[in-house]
Amino acid sequence: MKPLRIGFATIYSWRPHVEHAYFLARLAEKAGHEAFFLTCDADLPTCYTREMRDRPAWQECLQCRAGGIRSYTRSNITSIGESAPRDAAPAQPGWTHSSASTLGRFESDADYAGPEFKAIAARLDPAVQLSHQAARAWICDQRLDAICVFNGRMDATRAIYEAAKSLGVRVVSLERTWFGDGLQLYPEETCLGLGSVHRLIGRWRDLPLTGRQAVQAASYVARRFLRQNVKEWRAYNVGATSAPWPVQGGRRKILLIPSSRNEVWGHPDWESGWPDPLAAYDALIDHLRLEPRDLLLRCHPNWGEKIGRQGGEYSERHYADWAARRGIHAIPSTDATSTLGLIEQCDAIVVANGSAALEAGILGKQVIGIAPSIYQEAGFRDSVASSQELASLQLHAELEAAEQASRRESIPRLTLRFAYAMVHRVPQYTRFVRADATTRFKYDMSADPERFIELLRGGELQADDDECADDMRAEDEVLRRIERRDWRGLLDALEPETGVYEPVRRRLLFRHIDSVRQWLPVGDR
Repeated sequence: MKPLRIGFATIYSWRPHVEHAYFLARLAEKAGHEAFFLTCDADLPTCYTREMRDRPAWQECLQCRAGGIRSYTRSNITSIGESAPRDAAPAQPGWTHSSASTLGRFESDADYAGPEFKAIAARLDPAVQLSHQAARAWICDQRLDAICVFNGRMDATRAIYEAAKSLGVRVVSLERTWFGDGLQLYPEETCLGLGSVHRLIGRWRDLPLTGRQAVQAASYVARRFLRQNVKEWRAYNVGATSAPWPVQGGRRKILLIPSSRNEVWGHPDWESGWPDPLAAYDALIDHLRLEPRDLLLRCHPNWGEKIGRQGGEYSERHYADWAARRGIHAIPSTDATSTLGLIEQCDAIVVANGSAALEAGILGKQVIGIAPSIYQEAGFRDSVASSQELASLQLHAELEAAEQASRRESIPRLTLRFAYAMVHRVPQYTRFVRADATTRFKYDMSADPERFIELLRGGELQADDDECADDMRAEDEVLRRIERRDWRGLLDALEPETGVYEPVRRRLLFRHIDSVRQWLPVGDR
């Protein structure tokens, strides 16, 4: 089989994405394939990073270029400015919408219909047009068989992704994984795609974990409860204090934990059957005959933080105003009350697609999902992603005692399997790409390049770990430790790493960059 000519596009030099792409390129070259790179040498009139912060364009571009692919290699690099467009293949206006949504952190339909959203999208249109045409020229000039593009949803990266699709070239999106280890590689999908996730999560849902796997899966939740989840992109509520349930006299304790709509807005895989999450809340309240004192709204801690220059006011106002109209107690985003403590006290949580479902599920709590999510095929949530699904919803707390006990037993087990699948089956090279911290990684170069090459050739994601147990005894032991809240013991039971790891190094001239960058904000901070 002839060697592949593989393109790697890393427009933004946010850590650790360029490093990840270069690791894959080295693997491909080790197996006899050729690697080509597309970058931005301050060629775009604007971009996501420049729109996000208030710094001068020259400063933003200089920092981005210093951390880009040229700091790792000098070979086979083309810039967007060098790749002269030869056709007028139009970019679609909608390709800027995901970036505009996240940049403005919009929430309601009124926000998206407003002038601010439209203005951001319009400013990004020329950059998307240039990126799309340049990427098409690059793919044709280099006769590429496949490309690997960072992210694939944001402005220029979306344009490059669509350029490959328009030319019938295989495309894989590359992103950082949820808990750091491994690489998120989605074939024929942007980083928000759910097709591969749903297929693999559903495939492994009913298969028991080995003892090693069960401990590994439990360790991710343990770190959250111990507030040691330093490898996640963002750790929220880290200085939280435990507090009693703040609403008295209710028949039930239903915890509403909304997500930020802007993070997935516009992607078809994430579209809910509800016009707005608040419509789902209203319907749930009516269906379950809930009173205001049965509910508690926990505003997401993320809304109290700035991302670049933009705060989360749109989201907080949207939900807090609704809670005030309904007489429901709301905890502000900046409040130090422990969300984990509230989850432990509640009867059920209501989520769109937030990761709080992981902690709730592992504790055996009822998880009511009102929108698509990465765990919708995992089996531990009650889906009410449309009004049609609502009719069959019951609160577990109102079921017969035997059925309640059965749910409390099955939900943690299914959550444990989901955690392992989402962290060790869906991501690739989890044993060879290890995170020491949010942006600091080490690599075992003995990784098999064929896993990546087969993904490029075949276009179907395979489980990174296809081992499973013959019975549930090992799972049962770990679940008993979870029931005892033995978080520290679960971390102590982890098997040590056995690979031979080393950093992916920049060119000698650029190696001082990482010693400086470790003190700088990461990515979208």
